[in-house]
Amino acid sequence: MPYDAKLDNDRDVLLGRIREMESQIQGLEADLDRTSRLATLGILAGMIAHEFNNLLTPVMSYSQLAIASPDDRELVSKALMRTVEGAEQLSKIASAILGFLRDDDQLADADVNRVVDLTLECMAKDPQKAGVQLIRRIPNGLRAGIRPICLQQVLLNLFLNAIDAMRGSGGELRITSEVEARGEIRLTIADTGCGMSRDMIAQAFSPLKCRPRAEDEANRSSRRGHGLGLAICKRLVEEAGGGIDLQSAPGQGTTFHVRLPAPGQSQSRRSA
Repeated sequence: MPYDAKLDNDRDVLLGRIREMESQIQGLEADLDRTSRLATLGILAGMIAHEFNNLLTPVMSYSQLAIASPDDRELVSKALMRTVEGAEQLSKIASAILGFLRDDDQLADADVNRVVDLTLECMAKDPQKAGVQLIRRIPNGLRAGIRPICLQQVLLNLFLNAIDAMRGSGGELRITSEVEARGEIRLTIADTGCGMSRDMIAQAFSPLKCRPRAEDEANRSSRRGHGLGLAICKRLVEEAGGGIDLQSAPGQGTTFHVRLPAPGQSQSRRSA
């Protein structure tokens, strides 16, 4: 077959366009991740504002007490100590939020316990204050092949969903782990909340998830999930080479199983 310069040139142009489109798609995916994080942060805003107010009130009160009684050294010392403790807690929450908004492309593996800690700090409010008992069984030093910021985003969505499902009634939120064959990690996040209907389970990970019908507004199980949250969770986990699924039934709680590769085995394009 004779050499066709035009065909060869057209092929090069097409390959160039394909590479350009792939780059654009990766950029859009990164933008979607950041947008999802901002949306999740918006959900947290009310919780954080309330907790900040709870911490600021005693900080201000103790500071005013120290100013009003400068000659009482013991009182001033105690007041300043409580003020510092409150300020440190506020700083910890603020740092956790800022960390959640930053990218960490240089980190390919996650310390699971560290990520759980950061996720809970982002939420600001202790789950027990909402009547939720947190049961955590993850061995020290457990690492998974997923970017820490991605795992944090996944856990934050799952924790918020679980607490929302138990709002008003309380319950248990269990976070456990298992190391499976080839070192793969399975994280289980289970709640004892209202559960989900079959229809909600079927569309839980769909980015085009339907909004609840007006007649279902009173049924909290029809509102599980925050927008694109679970769809983003699924994509982040699968990009790392893992998987996510759920088990649930109305009135019987919900359990998410997050399967993650062993450290160093992440398939994510961003950590490649």
